[in-house]
Amino acid sequence: LGVKERRRSSFGKVTLGDDLGISSDASCASTLTKYGANEITFSAHCIKINKRDECVKRILVVTNIGVVLLDAHTRRMRRKFAWRDLSEVRVSVFADDFFALVAPVEYDTLLACSRKVEAIVAMRDMWKRDARARGVIGGEDELPVRAGESFTYNATALRVRRVDFRRLA
Repeated sequence: LGVKERRRSSFGKVTLGDDLGISSDASCASTLTKYGANEITFSAHCIKINKRDECVKRILVVTNIGVVLLDAHTRRMRRKFAWRDLSEVRVSVFADDFFALVAPVEYDTLLACSRKVEAIVAMRDMWKRDARARGVIGGEDELPVRAGESFTYNATALRVRRVDFRRLA
């Protein structure tokens, strides 16, 4: 979007998409097909910051039905965001790994992923495909991505948290 810093090493990186091979893993594929996912465009390890500010290892998967978070150890589904439920993605403007998935009807999720830009590009592509399939016309066919030095997110249904990013000299 032109407002976010890039790492110097990111210009020569090759994008892989399903980096973890979730589509070829039998247990993950059966779990995802049970919920209707038949196409996986992106997968990567990430860290979810929970409501107690603890870091929990997850696997971020972008599918045709939405964004899915799997447990990194058991590979079971922990959270699912359908495309119609996801309203925007909030990111910091600095070259870091943090972003938040915002769902107005539920609580939001703060994640840290080393392949953040790839994940957001995959989400925008699948959001656009889903919007076309639903027949959405106009500006609603783009997943909004807001970049800023700080943002708020709903850590629980009743608790709003603010995240401030600062550059260390």
